Amino acid sequence: MDYVHPLQPEPMTDTTFAAFGELWQAQHRPSDTRILAATDYQHDGQSTVGVIWQPQGSLQFTQLERHFGVTQSFVQLSGAPAVVCAAPPTDLDDPLAIPVPADVRAFLIDPGIGYSFKRGTWHSLNRHILKPPGATFIILNSSPNPTQLVDYHSGTASMSTDLDIDPSPTALQYPLESRVMFEIRP
Repeated sequence: MDYVHPLQPEPMTDTTFAAFGELWQAQHRPSDTRILAATDYQHDGQSTVGVIWQPQGSLQFTQLERHFGVTQSFVQLSGAPAVVCAAPPTDLDDPLAIPVPADVRAFLIDPGIGYSFKRGTWHSLNRHILKPPGATFIILNSSPNPTQLVDYHSGTASMSTDLDIDPSPTALQYPLESRVMFEIRP
């Protein structure tokens, strides 16, 4: 049976996002002192920095991914309001430990604040842009980038040693009670 799981975007705050990662912002802003605040950004291998252009597209998706070797991080540089969806990390040693759809939440990205996922946090592959034409983001990642991807509609998944580079990711299968499609409803 097909099932659409609705997601209502909520503000991305230190409190609402705590189970998924951390926000990058200046907590204290004195008028007379420069403050450098550390982040929890971590990576195995080589750190990589890229720029992503994400055009406005569908507000529906079926896939989530998680990364094992990096606290993957994003900063919106420009563009329209955007949403990212996430579920808390599950057991990193158990490839069958995937979140239930009710654990997935949608967050409205504040373009003045960066965010970083904890290792193993499940998240949508895209930032979903709410208005045309799109938005630009900086992404901090790692190379290699071991990643697990799960498709809630087909029940298939894969484990790759390096996202988009691994020529033969390990295929996994999940028993499905229903085929799930997530839908962001702003």
